[in-house]
Amino acid sequence: MYGKIIVPLDGSRLSELALPHAEAIARQFNSEILLVRVCQPTPVPFELYTLGQDVTEDYVNAVHDQAETDARSYLVHLHKRLRLQNIRTRYFMPAGIVTDSILDIADSESVDLIVMSTHGRSGLSRWVYGSVASKVLQVAPCPVLLVRAQCDQAENPGGT
Repeated sequence: MYGKIIVPLDGSRLSELALPHAEAIARQFNSEILLVRVCQPTPVPFELYTLGQDVTEDYVNAVHDQAETDARSYLVHLHKRLRLQNIRTRYFMPAGIVTDSILDIADSESVDLIVMSTHGRSGLSRWVYGSVASKVLQVAPCPVLLVRAQCDQAENPGGT
């Protein structure tokens, strides 16, 4: 029923709260989990400009390369952990707009389910940052399982 499951991650503990749900479904249906971490351009801290720092293209590229290296390392770690549990998995690191990238992979990989956590934002911060989960839910070509994230869960995911 659920041959392929996407789990979008941003590197935060809150986003990882979706993983146990995806793992349980993958075990039940012998599914493959597709881990997705979208690489976005890394903004140069405003302070560097205001402090008169010389922000070169090389510096910007180095910051971006380090962010990409960190993201790959993060995904490889999760990939290996899932493989040790005999869960089939692959990972993707597209560049671009988060929502579009998730939906593009869901479409191109003929994904059967998207499992993702919300980040629990409300009020002004949700309006400013938008909600990736909301946008994915509205446009996804498949069912979406949203795991409601709460800060206390992220600090203590096992509940102990």
